[in-house]
Order: sequence, then structure tokens, then C-alpha cells
Amino acid sequence: MRWGIWMRRGAGECIEGQALTRILHIIQCANLGGMEQVALLLMRLTKDRLQWRVVSLNPIGALGPLLKEEGIPATGLKYRGWGGWRSAAAMYRAFRAEDADAVLMTGHNLCAMLALGHMARNNRVLYIHYHHTGVKPEWEWRMIYRLACRQFQTVAFVSDFIRREAEGIYPPVARLSRTVRNPYVVRALPSTEERLKARSSLGIPAGAAVVGNAGWLIDRKRFDVFLKVAKIVAKAVPEATFLIAGDGPLRGRLEAMAKELGIAKRIHWLGWQRDLRAFYLSLDVLLFNTDWDAVGRTPLEGLAHGVPVVASVAHGGLDEILNSEEYAFLYPRHDTEWLADKVLLLLRDKELGHQMVRAARQRLAEVGSPDQCARTIERLLRIDGNGA
Repeated sequence: MRWGIWMRRGAGECIEGQALTRILHIIQCANLGGMEQVALLLMRLTKDRLQWRVVSLNPIGALGPLLKEEGIPATGLKYRGWGGWRSAAAMYRAFRAEDADAVLMTGHNLCAMLALGHMARNNRVLYIHYHHTGVKPEWEWRMIYRLACRQFQTVAFVSDFIRREAEGIYPPVARLSRTVRNPYVVRALPSTEERLKARSSLGIPAGAAVVGNAGWLIDRKRFDVFLKVAKIVAKAVPEATFLIAGDGPLRGRLEAMAKELGIAKRIHWLGWQRDLRAFYLSLDVLLFNTDWDAVGRTPLEGLAHGVPVVASVAHGGLDEILNSEEYAFLYPRHDTEWLADKVLLLLRDKELGHQMVRAARQRLAEVGSPDQCARTIERLLRIDGNGA
């Protein structure tokens, strides 16, 4: 434990002599995906009482500058060999560069689990943010969870959906598993002035009807469905504009598809955004489509920012939170006509969208409290108010 470091006692009041518990946070990569955003929020919420150190199993990406702003040291490694086995020695050294009282591993990795050895042996949590089916063969998942049961006191999952997947693949993990939902910051709803300013910053006309989505441009995220729905909506609403925030290997193919559909001039490709607030504040409706997702952070962040949501999720845990049309329009199939009808309904009936947003934000405040998530992780790491 490092002593003489302050921790918060009340509204801005601090005391000397309290221990700041040292946490080694191992993360698969340091980009700006949903998993990394959750990791950053968790560290921000607790940095007054926990001393974080990040080791990324891949080179530091866009998350690096944000960690630096928060004063959180981060080390990126070169990921070499199947499962990173050729980087095992580097992992071992990086983990032990400084002492740690507890270990949080966000994302799975066999070599990283083995490289932990005996450090912080009784204070470890594995936090899984990813679905299983189609990602790895079941024998590999069984190997991962068999080792996890030996190396961790708790295996946490961000949704019941992926927890049940894991328990079905390797039943013994059930004795260590629990669901710890992602945190969501529900701020005050933006003003009309803030929304207009956001649109201006992105070059979007003030009077446009704006529909958007954000994420990795990869197969399972189904931005092809988004574009097909956009074509239907564009035909019905001449002033409609569509925003896509994010990037990935399918961008070229999707741009070509937009051209074939005759909507290329309606699509704004924003690329990766360090801060998605301007994106969310520019939207009238968020349209989210995915084949597989542990939860789906984008639609929930959209609702938190005051944007009504239409979504199609073939497999995932989004319906654990948005479990009623009181909160959002959610469908288990990528039915473009159904999706377009709901988008058009929300574009035309603003009051309905406001009602859904109000109910959904209350729901998020209940099930995705940031403070509750942070305290739960601290408890699972077996950290009390005075240290580990």
C-alpha cells in the first residue's frame, strides 16, 4: 500500500494518511470501443480512492490520450503469436513493473492469465464484455474458463446473455459468475441551443431530420441494414440526413453500397470520434442494428443523451434493459420495412420520442448507475474503504 496519498471524505474534503489501493488493470486493447469506454469511465469514477495502472496487451491506441488526461499510466505491448504466447514474457514483466494490491482483467486472454502467476492472488476479477458464439470454437472457450476458474475469484459479465452463454459452454464457471452491468452516465437533457451547436460542429443543417449510428464497421454490426433502412427513410423524408460515426474494414464496401442505393450524398461518414456527445446531440433518431452483441452500448448512450432508439438485435442482451416498447422500439430480426416504419414514426411524432426517452433514462439510472457499478467492482476485488 502507498501511504500519504489523499482520498475523498466528503464534498471536496480530503484527508492525509489514507491508503490508495493499487489496481493493475489489464485490458485487451486501448482503442475507443465500448469496452474501452466502460473501462475508462470505471477508472475515472474511482481514481480518488484507487491508483490505477493500465497494461494493454496491444499497442496503445486512441484511449491513450484520455488515460494521460486522467493521470493514469498505461503501457502497451506488442501482441505476437497465437493467443499472444510470444508476448508472454513481456506480459510477465509489464504486470510486475510495479506492485499491485488487486487485478482487474477486462477481456479474456490465456497467456495474460498465466502471466499473472501469484500476484494479488486473492484479489482478482475477470470482466467479460464480449459474446461467445462464432468468436472462438467452444473447446477454446472451455480452456479459457477452466483457467479463469483457477486464476480469479469472480468472473463478471456485462449481461445475462453472455453469462448464460459462458455457463452453457463451461458449467463450472457458474460458481464464480455474476452479471455486472455497464455504467451509463445520464446527464441533464441538452437544450435546443446545444443541439444546434452540435449540428453546426459536424456540418449538419439545423433543419435536417437526422438518423445515425456509431460503431465498428464490421460484419456483425450490420451497417448494411442501416443503409437499406436509410434508403426507405430518405425516399419518405427529403430532408433526411444520416450520420455514421466509427470506422473499420467494411468502410469501403459500405460506401460503395450507399452509392448503389442512391443515398451516398445523404450519408456523413464521421470516422472515429474522441467524444461522441456532438454526434448524439445531432440526432433525431438512433438506428442500431447488430447480429451479435453482449449488450450494445450505442443505443443506451443515445437514450442517455436524449435520443429515441429503433434497434434490431438478432442475438444479445439489449432486451434485458430495454425490455418494453415504453423505452425503445426493439426487434429480433433485421426487418428493414419494420425498422423504417418505426424511424419514420419517431421523426413525425416528437412527443412519442420524448416520452420514450424519459422512461428509458429513468430505467438506465436504475440499472446502469455508474457509482453502483464502481462499488460492485470494488467489492468483487475485495477492496474496502481503507484498501485491499
